[in-house]
Amino acid sequence: MPDLLDSYLFVILGLVFLLVGGHFLVSSSVGIALKYNVSTMVIGLTLVSFATSAPELLVSLIAANNDHPDIALGNVIGSNIANIGLILGLTAMLFTLPVRGKSYMRDWLFLSGITLLVYIMLWTDFCIHWYEGFGLFLVLIGFNVYKIRNAKNEDIPDLESEIDVQSAKLPMWRLIIELALGIAGLKFGAEFLVNGANDIALDYGISERTVSVSVVALGTSLPELVASLVAAKKGEKDLAIGNVIGSNIFNILAVLGLTAGIAEIRVEDMKLLKVDFIWVIAFTFLLYPLTLIFKKYELGKRAGWVMFLAYCFYIYILISNGKV
Repeated sequence: MPDLLDSYLFVILGLVFLLVGGHFLVSSSVGIALKYNVSTMVIGLTLVSFATSAPELLVSLIAANNDHPDIALGNVIGSNIANIGLILGLTAMLFTLPVRGKSYMRDWLFLSGITLLVYIMLWTDFCIHWYEGFGLFLVLIGFNVYKIRNAKNEDIPDLESEIDVQSAKLPMWRLIIELALGIAGLKFGAEFLVNGANDIALDYGISERTVSVSVVALGTSLPELVASLVAAKKGEKDLAIGNVIGSNIFNILAVLGLTAGIAEIRVEDMKLLKVDFIWVIAFTFLLYPLTLIFKKYELGKRAGWVMFLAYCFYIYILISNGKV
């Protein structure tokens, strides 16, 4: 029993370290960028997205390097499901979320396309090779360049409200210390979470796939949950949707891309492809139609309930069939 308690403690510590580390990483990196006169638009479209998805990146990298490929892949799959079903669902239930037509539809189509692309990659030989990972990351760079160049012409929200400009007033030495603390928090948090989750899976005879797409994925999605709820509460409701879509794009292109570039991602549990990835595709494809079904170009309470209940149903099926 003490060993099992240690595993739960590692998971809890991992979640805390990831949350605190993510906060320090975002605030310090934004502060340093602002000191060097990088525009808030560029920061919002690139740096903030990278920083809020850093927990997923570190968890997947460490899991792949520690020979836990199902956790590396399941973390991304589960995070993308949680981002749409749980985070966006809960936010829409509490705050009606308006949708900005053209840019939202383009981002949704792009997210749907890359989701299908990775699914095809995995079905080809059940592996994302280093060169495929490198290709995914290049697509992300191209996507961000496109967004930055067209930012003034697109109906995208003002990202200054998402960025804490106060951090730029801090002295550089403090920002560097916070940056180091953020990186350290993410590193140790990811290690604690991966090791603790793996031990719990072994103790209860639950597959790594089940733990990764539920507990691990939910833990690494906490920054997105906080960001979306806070943005919606402050009246920046379009940021709540943009945060989720941007995070899912980053998870696929950067988290899977960089992880595969360092340690190839193999599929060991075929349920990740036959079950979980199908759910990712379904949730992703529903995002745009749900803005039209109940009320045009809005995600309201009814749409939120649909996403949230779908997520609960997915978790119920996952737990019911979670044994190896």
